[in-house]
Amino acid sequence: MDITEITTMLGTIVGIITPLGGFGAWQYRKQNKRLKEAETKLAEVNVDNAKMQGKSEEWRIWKEQNEALSELNQKLTDRNEKLVKMNADKEDRHQQDIKDWEERFTNQTTYLRGVQRDLIAANEREKEHIRREAVLERRIAYLFTWICKKADCDHGEPPRERLKGHVFKDKEAEEIESENNVTINLVASDKV
Repeated sequence: MDITEITTMLGTIVGIITPLGGFGAWQYRKQNKRLKEAETKLAEVNVDNAKMQGKSEEWRIWKEQNEALSELNQKLTDRNEKLVKMNADKEDRHQQDIKDWEERFTNQTTYLRGVQRDLIAANEREKEHIRREAVLERRIAYLFTWICKKADCDHGEPPRERLKGHVFKDKEAEEIESENNVTINLVASDKV
């Protein structure tokens, strides 16, 4: 067989097959189009499924992280509330201590002022006693001028020579008495 025969045979086979294959291709064109569309849709669905699985995995990871953060937030909130309560208790105790100190200070100040008033009153009474004592000593000294000594005296009556010209000072004694509210009766002898 020669080459021309082979080429002729091949040409004939190809000629017979080509119209049949072309007709078959033309006959199944709609079905091929639908198959291509289905393959495209399947590829898109596979891509969408892969995206969905990726998103669902991301969602699961996010959800786990969110739950962990939520638990941590709850623990921190509980701890914060406990610390706030402890701080409030400490603050209440501190405020109570301050109130107690203020009350104690007020009581001590009141007591001290009372003691000071009593001391001032006692000092005034002491001054008054000293003043009265001084007045009494002056009166005694004044009265001693009227007492006679044993050598000069005639049974308790003052000597006339010694007291001659001397006047009993009633006015001075009355001023001293009214000044200090001290009542001492001074009796002057008629024999002066």
